[in-house]
Amino acid sequence: MSEEEFKSVSIIGVGLIGGSLALALKEKKIVSRIIGYGRDEGRLKEALKLGIIDDFTISLKDAALSELIVLATPLGIFEKIAKEISPFLKVDSIVIDVGSVKKYVVDTMENILPKQVHFVATHPIAGSDKTGYEHARSDLFKGARIIITPTEKTNKTALDKITKMWQKLGSSVEYMSAEEHDKIYALMSHLPHLISFCLVNTVEEIDKNLIKYAGSGFKDTTRIAKSSPDVWKDIFLMNRDNILKMLFVFIDKIEEIKQLISQDYSENKIIEFIMKAKKLREEID
Repeated sequence: MSEEEFKSVSIIGVGLIGGSLALALKEKKIVSRIIGYGRDEGRLKEALKLGIIDDFTISLKDAALSELIVLATPLGIFEKIAKEISPFLKVDSIVIDVGSVKKYVVDTMENILPKQVHFVATHPIAGSDKTGYEHARSDLFKGARIIITPTEKTNKTALDKITKMWQKLGSSVEYMSAEEHDKIYALMSHLPHLISFCLVNTVEEIDKNLIKYAGSGFKDTTRIAKSSPDVWKDIFLMNRDNILKMLFVFIDKIEEIKQLISQDYSENKIIEFIMKAKKLREEID
């Protein structure tokens, strides 16, 4: 890929992911100019001072004029943004997203965006429990898996360009259908976040003052409970069916260990239950 593949890129939502992508694109010299869009002019000015973006706007019309548009806001406002920017998008411009639900996003974008504009749905498997441009880093996507969910309508030239962009940032790109993506990440991402929120709320229900006794196990298990409520509300609702299916299986596992603990002489079965989980978890490492 040649340097300065894009003359201008608009990051709509300069938070952790959007800000990190801006820094990475600048570091690899893939773009000449990065424009940040947001509703809070003060925060955009701070992002500008930190060198995350080169310019900013609070006008979606202006943000829509770049060659590449990155949707990095909570999923719930994607549809509104798409409708507002559609009249101003340039012919052959590319729109991508970084959301963790894909079927909803693909259907929405392909129905709203003009035919001469190319949408490529992407999901970088990278992030943090911390939010905001303050925590953005240029190496966030180095070694990360990027899931792209093309359809029959996806422009091949745009797909190739975005694939190479992520690869130049040090990421590993994988293709799958939006439906398959949403099933996988309902289990591997959305369910863990849901469980983490529930675990912390269990402490709240029993006695919130006990949180001061949290050790490393509780902290490690619930780190993701610090994630953005706006982001996760949208994810839970937009991948509802898949999450509910995974949740039913999880509830069965809770019931299984509950029954084992309640029974006398079930030590070996409890060990088997734990060992099964231990062996599979060790495969990640």
